Amino acid sequence: GKDDPKIQFHDTIKDIENRLGDATVSLSSFIVSNTPSHTMEQQWGMDKPTMRAKNILFQEEVSYVKSMLESPDNDTPIAR
Repeated sequence: GKDDPKIQFHDTIKDIENRLGDATVSLSSFIVSNTPSHTMEQQWGMDKPTMRAKNILFQEEVSYVKSMLESPDNDTPIAR
């Protein structure tokens, strides 16, 4: 469910990052769902941008790996 610790881990990992105290280390986590986004929207009552803000990505989208690499949480730009 949407309150599961696995879903909330995107916040937890940032707490861990802060505790490390090393500006050269950036931690991120993502959930890649094989359930279609429209199904998740109905089940959780949460729109896709809100799920994206929680780093929930969907395999149905061809660009989900690119979304992960270009995440605002990822300080390392991908090579072009």
